[in-house]
Amino acid sequence: MAQRLCDEVYEVLMQQIVAGEYSVGARLPSELKLAKAAGVSRPVLRHALARLRNEGLIRSRQGAGNFVVRHEARGALEFGPLQSIPDVHRCLEFRAALESACARHAAVLQDNAGLDEIGHAMEAMEQAVANGAASVEPDFEFHLAIARATRNRFFVISLEALRAPVLFGINLTRSLSKEPMAQRLEQVRAEHRRIYEAIRAADADAADMAMARHVEAGISRLFNE
Repeated sequence: MAQRLCDEVYEVLMQQIVAGEYSVGARLPSELKLAKAAGVSRPVLRHALARLRNEGLIRSRQGAGNFVVRHEARGALEFGPLQSIPDVHRCLEFRAALESACARHAAVLQDNAGLDEIGHAMEAMEQAVANGAASVEPDFEFHLAIARATRNRFFVISLEALRAPVLFGINLTRSLSKEPMAQRLEQVRAEHRRIYEAIRAADADAADMAMARHVEAGISRLFNE
């Protein structure tokens, strides 16, 4: 029982740190507050904190508390830079599999905070497009919000590891596509809307399919498939 509680507290804190809810250098709430929020005893909480320290995510300072050291655990995934057009294609294929699973899990879980974050990220991208501002980062943040809504750190870590390749792929698609920019961005906006609505409706199959079609559409826009 105690081990299960420890695992649950560890997963919650790990997810919060990986998701950036605590910035690097930030002090975590006191052990008393964390234990009370989690509904566990302080010994259980301390076991969870010890695991986070062992993974290099937090550091304890005598008399000061626990501080976030990094947002990813030791041994986190790292993908090298894309080196060729076939690499871009393979990256997009991998994204289709990974992010379809993210969308499916987010739809099943129905985490209210996660749904709000996805909605805000979608609106931020739409606002950036409307203002004529760069929308590449907001585009990625929409996808990352879906990964976070799974409350599964492995999805988040995997997608974060793809940040540089994904941003490169988005920029490449926009620079090489023969479609007018406004038309292309409207297609992306509509695809994002379909993904969000499917997740919000708790339709796992539709969310999975909408995400797969979105990434596959990116492949088509880039490679004219």
